[in-house]
Amino acid sequence: MQKENILKQLSRDDSLDIIQKYVLKHVNIEEYDKKDISSEMFRLFFYVIELGKEIRISLKTENTSNSKSKIADVFLVLISICNNLEINLFDAFLEKEQNRDLKLA
Repeated sequence: MQKENILKQLSRDDSLDIIQKYVLKHVNIEEYDKKDISSEMFRLFFYVIELGKEIRISLKTENTSNSKSKIADVFLVLISICNNLEINLFDAFLEKEQNRDLKLA
């Protein structure tokens, strides 16, 4: 099945689990190297810096289209890192929030 058809199967109602599995199976392996976490971490830092620059520009111009693209880059690399470390991002989020709630109680 072509990537475009697979991508069309994703919807706004999909869970983070489904998105994470999509990235694991279908994101270009050459772009997100599954064996080199150091490279992915460097890519993540780079994208976060680029995102910061775009947000500063967006605040001045009130145009968020480039920021939206940079946020998607950060999200994809983060999911790729989670996949490489075998971390379910949804479970990690829930655990973090549950621990935070316990500390606030």
